Amino acid sequence: MLTIDASVLVAASLRDEPAHTASAEALRLIMASGLEVHQPAIAIVEVTAAAARRTGDGAFARRVGQLALAMPGLTVHGLDAVAALRAATLASDLRLRAADAVYVATALAVGSVLITLDHEVVDRAASVVRVLTPMDWLALQET
Repeated sequence: MLTIDASVLVAASLRDEPAHTASAEALRLIMASGLEVHQPAIAIVEVTAAAARRTGDGAFARRVGQLALAMPGLTVHGLDAVAALRAATLASDLRLRAADAVYVATALAVGSVLITLDHEVVDRAASVVRVLTPMDWLALQET
């Protein structure tokens, strides 16, 4: 099971992102593998907003968000009061940004590996969930 941070989804969608190639390849393999993907609902908003801000193209950004929703094996997790409290606790304990804490809380709740390009999340969340970059995840697939 995987949870994929918006940073990876955005990098996979935008060719000028430094981690585009690794992120796009990781997503291609993830979608082909049939692995379960558990995403917080905020992922769709984050991906769409980031694509719109970086490209200035609202239609393109909405397509990117819709593609994120169309991943095979996807389960989207809402942010109810229980999930929000779990994320808030992680945010305060690990000193994470709000959205990052929601991804970590989702991964922790379902027991998934969190894939992210955010090195702060890699460093701070590793004590509670397994965290990999797309490049790390790809390297594991080769073994």
